[in-house]
Amino acid sequence: MSELTSTVVFADLVTPAETLGSRGLDEPAAGRTSQLAQLRALVTEHGGETVSTLGDGLTATFPVPSGAIRFAVAAQQQVSSSSATRRASPGLKLGISIGELLRAGESCQGRAVTEAARLCQLAGPGHILSSRAVRLVAGPVRGVDIQERGSQHLEGLPEPVDMDEIIWPPASERPLRVLLADDAVLIRQGVARLLEDEGIAVIGQTGEAARIAELADKLAPDVLITDVRMPPTFTLEGLRVALELRVRNPQIAVLVLSQHLETRYAVELLGEGASGVGYLLKERVTAVDEFIAAVRRVASGGTAIDPEMVSLLISRSQRNRGLSGLSPREEEILSLMAQGLSNSGIARRLTLSIRTVESHVSSIFTKLGLFPQADDERRVLAVIQNLRG
Repeated sequence: MSELTSTVVFADLVTPAETLGSRGLDEPAAGRTSQLAQLRALVTEHGGETVSTLGDGLTATFPVPSGAIRFAVAAQQQVSSSSATRRASPGLKLGISIGELLRAGESCQGRAVTEAARLCQLAGPGHILSSRAVRLVAGPVRGVDIQERGSQHLEGLPEPVDMDEIIWPPASERPLRVLLADDAVLIRQGVARLLEDEGIAVIGQTGEAARIAELADKLAPDVLITDVRMPPTFTLEGLRVALELRVRNPQIAVLVLSQHLETRYAVELLGEGASGVGYLLKERVTAVDEFIAAVRRVASGGTAIDPEMVSLLISRSQRNRGLSGLSPREEEILSLMAQGLSNSGIARRLTLSIRTVESHVSSIFTKLGLFPQADDERRVLAVIQNLRG
């Protein structure tokens, strides 16, 4: 039995029929089993570990609270999306707490476990309740609002628990808001059309780097998509403004589109501690699905790095720091990690089992002298930082 500080999440699927006190309209068991399987996959993608599944519920632990929060939001979005297409699909209730846990095999014990379970019971379908300590430790989480919900006595706990609710706007109710900057009008309008066709709102456009900060302050976009070379000198104005904006307003995600690889400034943009950033060559826009996925990933706090940039950084690092110890398969997986793919995403891309990918990732971290971190984007950035040379 081991003791460690961790964030614990309780998730419970509840159908509309159960809310009304009847099982007569319940979704077939196969549908709920599928939902639980999807939730387990989301736990893995967000750096957590599924401790147990019992009935319609799931218990998971996460090394850091931000991973637990992002999982909870992604889980609600996943279940909400399924409910929109299937009659009587489950709603989802979640409770999150943090503290010292006792782990023994496939079970865990501790106040945080009890607290998360009681918060899950208290939450309504479609809601996420967490203890106040989760927010205090996690700090701000991009794209997530957290509101105080007072204190309440919970069964099995001697003292009242200070509670927060994690507000997650469903994607269908709140489209991503993008500010687009590119002096080439045809390119700018083409990108805007692609985004709007995918339900992403382009709330502002400009062809002048000098107006980016003004529009960002006025419009409060979720994402800035900007060219690198813009008037008046057509050198690095767009990229410099993006760097300044990241310092002044880190809540705005930044995706840089360029015709050239500007490694010095790109590495600065992808600096230590950054999240919600990307750097793609403009030619990637023609692969519409991948481009849209990159925009959404950056908006949610992840990273999107062009494969050519990754190859260049790996090549330079091998010359400067002797990383020839990585096998060809590990280099391939490292490149996909840097592009923002999760372990399960890499497994799908390379047609490998997720266990095989996890083994390669562990080997990569060992060879690079890095400790794997729970947040996917921090893991990627740690690797990129190590490859800077």
